[in-house]
Amino acid sequence: MANIHVVPTFHHDIAYLQPESVYTKMATDILDKALSLMEQDETYTFTVEQAYFFRGYFENHPEKHQKLIAFAQKGQLQFAPGFWSVPDMCMPAGESLYMQATMGKRLLKDTVGYEPRAALIADCWGHHAQLPQIMTQCGYDYYTFSRCMERDFAVENFRWQGLDGTTINTHWMSTAYAGISFPDDAKVVNAGELHWEEASKSGFMNLYNRNAQHCGDDTQVMPAGGDMKRPAASALGIMKGLQEDPEMPGVSFSSFERALSEIDFSQKPIYDKEFISSLKGTFATNIDIKHNNRALENGIVSLETLSVLKNQKADFTPLWDVTLKNQFHDILCGTICDQALEQVRREYDDALAQMEQTRKDLSAEGERGYFNPLPFDRNEVIATENGGVAVSAKGWHYGDETQLSQTDFVLPAVFENAFYKAELDERGFIVSLTEKETDTVLVNHPRIPFGSLVLQADSGDNWVEFEYPWELDATLYTTNAPDPYERIHLPTHSKVQLSRCGVTAATAKALGEDAVVITQTGALRYWVTNLPFTTTITLYKNNPRIDYHTEFDCNNRRLRLRVAFPNPMEGTIRHQIPFGMVERGEGPQPAQHLMDLQNDVAGLSLINKGLPANNTEGGMMMLTLFRSVAMEYKCQSELSYNLGQHIACDYAVLPHKAGNDTLLWQQSLAFQQPRVATTKEPLCGFGVEGAMVSALRFDGDDVFMRLYNGTAQETTAIVTLPQEVTAYAMTNGLMDAVTDQVKINGQLTLTLPAYRVQGIKFFRE
Repeated sequence: MANIHVVPTFHHDIAYLQPESVYTKMATDILDKALSLMEQDETYTFTVEQAYFFRGYFENHPEKHQKLIAFAQKGQLQFAPGFWSVPDMCMPAGESLYMQATMGKRLLKDTVGYEPRAALIADCWGHHAQLPQIMTQCGYDYYTFSRCMERDFAVENFRWQGLDGTTINTHWMSTAYAGISFPDDAKVVNAGELHWEEASKSGFMNLYNRNAQHCGDDTQVMPAGGDMKRPAASALGIMKGLQEDPEMPGVSFSSFERALSEIDFSQKPIYDKEFISSLKGTFATNIDIKHNNRALENGIVSLETLSVLKNQKADFTPLWDVTLKNQFHDILCGTICDQALEQVRREYDDALAQMEQTRKDLSAEGERGYFNPLPFDRNEVIATENGGVAVSAKGWHYGDETQLSQTDFVLPAVFENAFYKAELDERGFIVSLTEKETDTVLVNHPRIPFGSLVLQADSGDNWVEFEYPWELDATLYTTNAPDPYERIHLPTHSKVQLSRCGVTAATAKALGEDAVVITQTGALRYWVTNLPFTTTITLYKNNPRIDYHTEFDCNNRRLRLRVAFPNPMEGTIRHQIPFGMVERGEGPQPAQHLMDLQNDVAGLSLINKGLPANNTEGGMMMLTLFRSVAMEYKCQSELSYNLGQHIACDYAVLPHKAGNDTLLWQQSLAFQQPRVATTKEPLCGFGVEGAMVSALRFDGDDVFMRLYNGTAQETTAIVTLPQEVTAYAMTNGLMDAVTDQVKINGQLTLTLPAYRVQGIKFFRE
């Protein structure tokens, strides 16, 4: 019989049904108890998940430092995954995932000299196709998860092959992450959601046999944990008795890393797809959390880049701390109680204010300018109260402003630039859209207005969209109708149709010859539900992107607001994930920055900013802007309805020639990262061609850069370097050099295979 490795642990909810302070006290008591058991029995082990909690524990208990260090060095105190927090794995940006591991592992190394090698993702509802590469580069040998196994595969131990071809040894906890429960007088947290086997011979064998259905004769990993599960003193005696039972398999206290090292993964099957998300209501619940997370991710990266290029150091650690902590899965997913939601909103407000102060600190007195934080050229127009401003800037350079006058633009009309031709009706809707390079019609007088809002009844909760049973994908697109506009068959130029589509008025202004801004106003109504809104649509002379901005106030419960973009083509549905693009087909999933529908000739991308709930079904591209739901059956969560909240959402569409994913990456990144208002100090001479840049930051006195190729074609990246850079080394995902230093003078050229991410450290004189 296979050995059984019992892993005492607990899943630490930073915030969930209780605020952070309550869970922190519980977690502190849990670790205190675990340390006591380690002292009583040198074979007892305990695994902590998150470095964020351990930092506070270590800082608040200096008298325990030597004990913690000793237990970690002996292997009794373990950490998995050792991220800053255990985030939702699909919604954060790729750079955030690298920083989760970097900040977490550095904290553990600095405090107790420990480096985690097993990434335990116990409670998360989705795992995208670039995680094997990211985790491997961050020094993980094993990836362990519980939710979202593909049932047609259902193997406990296998090699997971990511989008770029990287494989990682992977363990699926087929019987979930609670495992064995040793008797204790403490109250069991979340007992209604988790299932434990009792710590007896029969309980162990029940779990053993259930696992064996999916792992055969492999060594078995049995957690003794669960949500905030307190370690039990009874475990010491019970385990000793089981070890003496000749009918039992070999059983011992252990860790995920130790247990998985006994499995020969070289002989295991390869799985080369994703484990895509369940609990899909979380993609849009408490949408302001998603907005703020994206604003901080993008803002920090932009300011880190500016800091390097101005050669002015700034401390971004506090900003990363808040950003990464609030990517904890229940927080980022919005499945938290009112007290926790209030705290998170305060933390975001403070962090955004701190980020603004950092921007000011990087801007000395002098000539004002706008810095382009992206390494490629961009042309943009910004509407102002009396006109507009056109800004063009080369990659990683300052841009100059051109003031634009404002004049009336009469609807209906035709707008045409070098990229597309758009016919606009009197409501401001695009009724015809032609991609000019291929002469492909992407919109052709659709019955469903292109870019129109859809109000839906949503009887789900913070996790589940629309209604129970759980995991059921609803087919309803709008209230009481299976098709979003099935009942709208009105003449194109009817005032009645304006009301039925929600839009009651539309005006347009031309900003010189550079852009046209259309403003739609109206309201969506159903019985007492009333949602007034304003949407602006911006079409640019020198940009293929068409930008949308929608604002509204929430005054009703249990509703969902979507925007619909009908597309007549049949083609491949792809979602952008960190550092890559994947085919996913129909159905809602979290798209990082965009969703794309294209055939062999042309396509249309729908770009989002902190709006991960994307789906294409039956030629309808839809983006969820907002949900007003709560989970009052579990906790006080009135605030999750967002009553009285003002919501502002940004999204865009991009017509394009097929096979031009570089354009998709550049336009989606430009939409995410606005130019930075600053002063025009001289800039260091870094530059990048042929690749995207995820990070450019100081790491001590050195400069770290993370490049990536987000396309399916190999690319050659050319990095231009300032004179003071004299050598470079390749790094792992943690920014640590993994090659010897190589002398260099002015330029570095390297090949990036499809979907590859590469870190580089540059050394200066």
